[in-house]
Amino acid sequence: MKQSGFTLIEVLLVVLLMGIAAAAVTLSMPSNGIKPALDKAASQFVAATDLVRDEAVLSGQFLGVVVEEDRFQYVIFKEGKWHKLEQDRLLAERQMEPGVSLNLIVEGLPLDQEEDEQSWFEEPFIDEPSAEEKAKNPEPQILVFPSGEMTAFELNFIGREEQGAEVAVLVSGDAIGRVRLGRADED
Repeated sequence: MKQSGFTLIEVLLVVLLMGIAAAAVTLSMPSNGIKPALDKAASQFVAATDLVRDEAVLSGQFLGVVVEEDRFQYVIFKEGKWHKLEQDRLLAERQMEPGVSLNLIVEGLPLDQEEDEQSWFEEPFIDEPSAEEKAKNPEPQILVFPSGEMTAFELNFIGREEQGAEVAVLVSGDAIGRVRLGRADED
């Protein structure tokens, strides 16, 4: 007597192969959330800031980071003014993707763009620079010193998921120049 059909082992093997194929397709599909874009932007910021810190130590020059709500850029102090670093692709101004914003806290205090205090690098009693001059030579909120030390900061890359939930990726930097994803006191 001859029976036709599949054995239990054959059926289980087919189900297992279909499960593996489905998992491979699912993992290879891009995520449709904002989190990957935030992670990428934060990682690029960490890498570029580490490079800037190394450059400050090697060149003996003051460098800095200018952070705005939707972009950041690196600047260098020479000839009595801050100048944008534009020649290097990695260090040129970085515009955030739509829906991604930046929130900077410097040394535990929220960033106030309307500061009235005197800059460390400006001579006292000199006329206030024009808006055009400030745009051409922006002053950084995060300073990177030739010793490798820097202004302590926390920078949040913030976005919203499609469901409306806010997602943030934190980058922190401490006074001795370490920049990392997450808080400085986390492992």
